[in-house]
Amino acid sequence: MTKVFDANISCIVRDFLSDNLRDITSVEVANKRIHAVSGIMSFFGDDEYVQLLKETISISNTMLEEPDRIAYGDFQTNTYFANQVALHLKAKNISPELVIEPTCGKGNFIISSLRNFSKVKKIFGIEIYGPYVWETKFNIINFFLENSYSEKPDISIVHSNVFDFDFDEIAKQHSTKDILILGNPPWVTNSKLGSLNSTNLPKKTSFKNHSGLD
Repeated sequence: MTKVFDANISCIVRDFLSDNLRDITSVEVANKRIHAVSGIMSFFGDDEYVQLLKETISISNTMLEEPDRIAYGDFQTNTYFANQVALHLKAKNISPELVIEPTCGKGNFIISSLRNFSKVKKIFGIEIYGPYVWETKFNIINFFLENSYSEKPDISIVHSNVFDFDFDEIAKQHSTKDILILGNPPWVTNSKLGSLNSTNLPKKTSFKNHSGLD
C-alpha cells in the first residue's frame, strides 16, 4: 500500500492505472476507460490530473503517515462494520436502486453497497476532504478488479461540502427510484475538541455571563 494524492492506493490499483493510462493524455479517453472497469463517472476533472496521476504513480513507492483528523470528527467506519450494516438492511429486504453516502470518507459504505445490493444502478458519494475522494475512487477500482463480474452502477464521487451539495436535483431526477441514504456522519464533542486544543470549535456564548461549572 502506497500513497497517491495523499490517499492510500493498493498495488493492484496502482499497477492497473499505470498500465491503462500509460499512453493516454486525453481526460475523455481516460475517464471512459476507468468508467468501463469501475462505473466511476468523471474520474478525472481535467487533462492535468491525468498527467499528474501518471507522474505521481511512477515515483510513488513510500507509505506516508496518516493525518490526524480527529478534530474534524473523522472516525472512519471500518469495512467489517459497514458490511454488517448493509447485510442487516439486506436481511430486511431493503434493495435500493440508488444509494447516497453524504459523507463517504474512504468509501467503505459504498463498497458494502456494491457488495450487497444487487439492484443498485446509481451511487452518489459526497466528501469534503480531497484525499478521501481519491481514496474512495481507488477503493472502488480495487473492488471491481477483484470482483470483475459484479454489476457496475454509475458512480459519482463528488468533492464537496455536504451542506453545499444539491440533493434536491437528485430527488427530482430519480423520484421514481428506491433511494437509500447510508453512512456515518462525522461527529466530535466540544470536550474532545478542547482536550485536543483544536481550533475547529463552534462559536459559543453564555447569555448569563456564567463561566465553567457555574
